[in-house]
Amino acid sequence: MIIAGLSGANGLDLKLSQLLNAELLRVESKTFPDGETYIRFYGGVSGETIVIIQTLYPHQDRKLFELLLSVDTAKDLGCKEVITVIPYLAYSRQDRRFLDGEPISVKTVLKLLRAVGVDHLITVDVHKVESLRFFHGNTVNLDPTPLFAEVLRNEVKAPIVIAPDQGALSKARELAYLLHDSEYVAFKKYRDRVTGKVVHELLEVDFSGRDVVIVDDIISTGTTIANIASYVRDRDASKTYVVCSHALFVGDALTKVRMSGVSKIYALNTVKASEDVEVVDITPLILEAVRSLTRS
Repeated sequence: MIIAGLSGANGLDLKLSQLLNAELLRVESKTFPDGETYIRFYGGVSGETIVIIQTLYPHQDRKLFELLLSVDTAKDLGCKEVITVIPYLAYSRQDRRFLDGEPISVKTVLKLLRAVGVDHLITVDVHKVESLRFFHGNTVNLDPTPLFAEVLRNEVKAPIVIAPDQGALSKARELAYLLHDSEYVAFKKYRDRVTGKVVHELLEVDFSGRDVVIVDDIISTGTTIANIASYVRDRDASKTYVVCSHALFVGDALTKVRMSGVSKIYALNTVKASEDVEVVDITPLILEAVRSLTRS
């Protein structure tokens, strides 16, 4: 087995190769003056199972094309099979047509990956697991909830787990169960598909003296999380924690969340983390998934 980390591997390639005692293949990646992408493998892959790791943020389009080039090249060079690990799958939130004439972007991405030769696809907390049906091959989606529960279990007291919307309700339910069968609730969120404006229907829950854990898969602008954190702070919550799989934190999002009264933010290393975020390592789950695929 060979591990190949591209420009978005975020150190996961080195960790995985060490845990598997597998060769770490050097891959050169650069951008030509005209903006085109170049990659090169420094080492042979013929007859080998190759694990290619690439997160798709930031610079989603460039990282996606770099990944497509790498998979196609590995197949051309005679590899046995390609296992692709995408810790953050860009375009996953556009998983249906919200307005007439829109693409289903995640379908396009997954069809491209299959077309160039990905045999097995590993994702981490993809926005909707159902969207992986667009990849006509073997898929594994990793659930990080047990990792978050492990770091929170001895830190939070009498917690209430909050889902920012109904889509995150199952995450909140699972995390609450792992936190000594705690209480969980969900806000209702309404988004104007044209303007993007979001309105939350707030909850009549007694947060006084309770720790609050807000759980979500992706934090982008941070507005939703900040609004909820401010809401529970004004209702005398003790401490507020945020856990998310993919901490994108676009622009001033991190500052916005911090200013709302959040005590700690936990996020996976699926993308490069900001300094003010507690990182939870996803490598152990990737290791289990790769081992299970190579044993089968």
